[in-house]
Amino acid sequence: MAERSIYDGEKQEAAISTESLATRLKINAAFASVDFNDWLFERLAVRPGEDVLDLGCGNGAQSLPFLEKVGPDGSVSALDLSESSVEELKAKAPAGAPLTAVAADMADLESVIDDVFPTKRYDLAHSSYALYYSVDRSQVLDVMRTHLKPGGRCAVFTPNAPHGLVEFAARFHSVQEEIYECFRFGPEVLKPYFDANFDSVEVHHFHNRVRLPDVDTLMEFYSATTYYDAGTADAFRAEADRIVADAGAFEYEKNGYLIVGRVPG
Repeated sequence: MAERSIYDGEKQEAAISTESLATRLKINAAFASVDFNDWLFERLAVRPGEDVLDLGCGNGAQSLPFLEKVGPDGSVSALDLSESSVEELKAKAPAGAPLTAVAADMADLESVIDDVFPTKRYDLAHSSYALYYSVDRSQVLDVMRTHLKPGGRCAVFTPNAPHGLVEFAARFHSVQEEIYECFRFGPEVLKPYFDANFDSVEVHHFHNRVRLPDVDTLMEFYSATTYYDAGTADAFRAEADRIVADAGAFEYEKNGYLIVGRVPG
């Protein structure tokens, strides 16, 4: 079955590559002003014994903390398009952990729940930095919602403008429309859907600044993004060199949008 993604070719590889994902996570963790997982989990309020669905799980950035929080009486059902990322997640998970992880297109979530995941209903259906990659977003949201337990919640996190590094890159080349569309995904797509389909809805805005100490680190991160452009990389680097020489670092704003909906109990 063809993979149903807003990207194809090299852009899709950058979006789902285990290596690119690891690079972005590593640099964000080291140089961001706010720890994303700390911020996120404070708002998700995951409790022991809960059953969690994690879409776009990657190599476990949220799935592994979910396992710690739900404990042995809960479960985590995780799905990602990248088989290598899923294998890495399985290798990282503690032996005997209540984890089922599958490499599949999230557009096929219904059949994966029916045929593969042992857990069929969830206290939390979650996706961070992933759902906007799918062209079947409304269908995926429908499946997430209809497989919630009474009182269950659905939580989706997506990038949000302004994003300083994208704005900087746009000075040197045309940034694909999909990047700007993902910044609109929260308020223009998720918010109307959640308002129409959930009993209560909360929106949380993530405000973050990334301060990179040198241009090599910046280029390492930039080359792992979906908006990297090799043809203008030299000009990009030259201007970044000037900024770091003047300011001592390359700093930019990077924001996000979290929406949480709850079904009736």
